[in-house]
Amino acid sequence: MSTKKILIAGSSGLIGSALVPFLQAQGINVGRLMRHAQNKHPYWDRESDTFCLNEFNHPDIVINLAGENIANGRWSEKRKQQLLDSRIITTEKLVKHFMISSPAPKLWINASAIGFYGNRGEQELDEESPVGGDFVSQLAQQWEESSNAIKRVGTRLINLRTGLVISKDGGALAKMLPVFKFGLGGKIGNGQQIMSWIDIHDMVRAISFTIDNESLNGPVNFVSPNPISNSIFSHLLAKQLKRPNCFPLPSFMVRLLFAEMGKELLLSSTNVVPKKLIEAGFKFKYEKLEESLKAQLGG
Repeated sequence: MSTKKILIAGSSGLIGSALVPFLQAQGINVGRLMRHAQNKHPYWDRESDTFCLNEFNHPDIVINLAGENIANGRWSEKRKQQLLDSRIITTEKLVKHFMISSPAPKLWINASAIGFYGNRGEQELDEESPVGGDFVSQLAQQWEESSNAIKRVGTRLINLRTGLVISKDGGALAKMLPVFKFGLGGKIGNGQQIMSWIDIHDMVRAISFTIDNESLNGPVNFVSPNPISNSIFSHLLAKQLKRPNCFPLPSFMVRLLFAEMGKELLLSSTNVVPKKLIEAGFKFKYEKLEESLKAQLGG
């Protein structure tokens, strides 16, 4: 049985909800950092700006997944600032606290996203590719930068550049399902935009892999080795559900309905490869989307 202590911020999100039981099944002592006092969980008292961590005062690993859902609501300037603050301020507060903790965590895993690269068409992107110029690119870059200070105390840092997470329990797939189940699904725009995705089971397995593999540092792309076009994604989802795939959502409607958010999240093309994970020897269980959709949706 493992004796590791792992503190997770943002444990109620899509990834955190799957990661907590996965780690606990390995015998790891997992603390879920709450926003307020709740039972005996560690929590952040925002009024006094203090952390009440109990037995997790000195965790071996901190995993920071906290941040408001980027796909909820149109991106007004106020909303953009909320998205930034929910990531940057939380990360900076956590880092500041653990930089003066002794001993410091051995490993810090901080959420990020492949939105870092921006809209790059069919260009193949790995962890060495430069940052894009979109809002989501700047958001991801600032999020990563806000965690960098933890390296000063000798803590290994991993930035999770996560793609579209395939899970029936939440995220983009859960939002698509009602539309496709009613037979109203179809490609978005011209359907040629590349979607880089990862099955939720491979997501938590890959996080566990980075914990055990000390050769991994810095940004790591958490995506399947087989990105696909939106058109093929729509076709495979409709096929899995045994529904038609003949109601496309034109680009002008995306811009009309969702404005900047729709342009960057639905029409952008980001062709990302998991170079670091593959070179480190990680084996994906779900390399192809049809395998992931079958596992998530049955049939």
